[in-house]
Amino acid sequence: MHGRRSWLRAGAGIAGAAALSGGVQASDWPNRPVTLIVPWAPGGGTDSVGRALGQALSRNLGVPVPVMNRAGGNGTVGHVAIRDAAPDGHTIGFVTPQLITGPLLGSVPVTWRELQPVALLNTDPGAITVGAQKPWRNLPEFLEEARRNPRSIRVGNSGQGGAWHMLSLELERKAGIELIHVPYASAGPALQDLVGGHIDAVTFSAVEVRAPVGGGQARMVAVAAPERMRTHPNVPTAREQGLDLDVSTWRGLATSRGTSTPALARLESAVRQALQDEVFQQFMAQQGFGIRFLGAPAFASFLGEQDTKYRAYFSN
Repeated sequence: MHGRRSWLRAGAGIAGAAALSGGVQASDWPNRPVTLIVPWAPGGGTDSVGRALGQALSRNLGVPVPVMNRAGGNGTVGHVAIRDAAPDGHTIGFVTPQLITGPLLGSVPVTWRELQPVALLNTDPGAITVGAQKPWRNLPEFLEEARRNPRSIRVGNSGQGGAWHMLSLELERKAGIELIHVPYASAGPALQDLVGGHIDAVTFSAVEVRAPVGGGQARMVAVAAPERMRTHPNVPTAREQGLDLDVSTWRGLATSRGTSTPALARLESAVRQALQDEVFQQFMAQQGFGIRFLGAPAFASFLGEQDTKYRAYFSN
C-alpha cells in the first residue's frame, strides 16, 4: 500500500491538474479498447509476449486489447506512436533497450523521458546460436574460426543499438574478433535465414531461438548470463568458456505523458494482475520467458540506470 501511495504522489506532477479538474477517474478507465503497440515485426519474442499479455489484460480489464505491430526504424516507429498517442491510457506500448540506446546513437528521435513508464515485465539473457550445418560445437571453436578468418562470420542481430547488437559488439570487443553484422526487425526473419544457411549465427535471446534449437536446426553454443539457464541446463555460459559476457534484454510498458494519475494507477494494477494470470504464466514458462515486475516508479529508476550504463559504454 505504501508503494501505491508513493507512486500516486510521484505521478501527481505529471497529471495532477487533470485529476483535480475532474479528469479520468480509475472507475472510468478503460471505457473502450486499449491498444497495445509492439514496435517490432510479428514473430519475435516481444511480439509473442505482447500477444499473450494482451489476452491477459483483456481478461482482467473486460475490454479488447488488440496488438498493433508498428515496426520500423529500430523501434522508432512504435516508440514515437506511444509518445504521440492521446494521453488517456487507452494506448500503451512495449519499450525495449533500443529506447535507451537509440537516442545515444542518434538513430531514434524519442527518449524514455518523453514517455510515461508503466511497468517492467521481464528480462531474458542473450545467447550465441549457430546454424546446425556449421561445424562449431562450442564457443571456443566459434571464436577460433572468427580469429582465423576475420569478417567471415555473418551474425544476425537486432540492429544498431538493440540488446542483441550490443551482445554482438561485446562479443567482438572481449574476444578480439570482427564479425559481419546483419540487422533484422525481429528474431523471426533472422532465424529463418539462419536455418536456411543465409547467415551463420545469431545473438538473440535463448528464448527466441528455442524452436530451431529444439528442432535440431540450430545449436546454442553459449548463454550470455552469469549462470546456466534452467531451460537449457546443458548449454554452458560464455564465462564457463573463458569469455565474460552478461547481456540481457528487457521488456516494459509505457504510455504517453500526461495520462491522468487515476488511469495510470489502474493501468499499473492491471499489468500486475496480468502477470499473475495463470494462462499468461503458463505461456511464459512454456516458452522459457522470465517474468520480472517493477511498478512505475521502480521502472523509471531502472530506465535511468540503463541510460547511465549505456552512456558510459558509448563514451568509452
